[in-house]
Amino acid sequence: MILLLVSAGCAELPPGESEWSGARSSEPKATQGASDVGAQYLTPATPYPTTTKGVAVPTLSRPQETPPAQDPYVTLFNRTKQFNLTHSTDAFGFNLTTPPLIIEFDVKPKMITREKHTTSDYGKKKDIVVKQTYPSEDSWFTATVRDRETGKIVAEDGFGKTFGTDTHRRIYVGQRGDMLIQFSGNEVTVHVLMRVGGV
Repeated sequence: MILLLVSAGCAELPPGESEWSGARSSEPKATQGASDVGAQYLTPATPYPTTTKGVAVPTLSRPQETPPAQDPYVTLFNRTKQFNLTHSTDAFGFNLTTPPLIIEFDVKPKMITREKHTTSDYGKKKDIVVKQTYPSEDSWFTATVRDRETGKIVAEDGFGKTFGTDTHRRIYVGQRGDMLIQFSGNEVTVHVLMRVGGV
């Protein structure tokens, strides 16, 4: 009898049996690898045949070089000039047969720095000195285009006086005619670029 009990205790559980409940385990088998996951949904198949016949192969080519666009204007004048009381006016004559005439200028006025003594509005109301820098009231520049025969002003712009403080200005003349172009100024250095549609 003892031999039967001993041999009964050494018996193994059938495969898939739990030692606690005797029910089948829902855990996957330990031997199942990562490559077997989802195998119940997929079936082995033959790869789709591929061919190189008739397949377009891209060809590389250099992009077509585009020549730079030619400037449609002809430069008549491109200079920097200082204007003061001893030399304040330059004048040029030009027969404008192919409009437009475009005059662009950049003005660098004489700058004035002044010190203003005032009292601080904060803390102990200390006396402070504030420096202010601004264009001289005597700095101005005018570019005038006239009809040479009649003297009538065709176009005009400038810096200072009644023209404001914009240092970059542009004049456009779209009519034909024999023109007198005049630059006047004081206490300014001006770069002038003058172009026309053709000559």
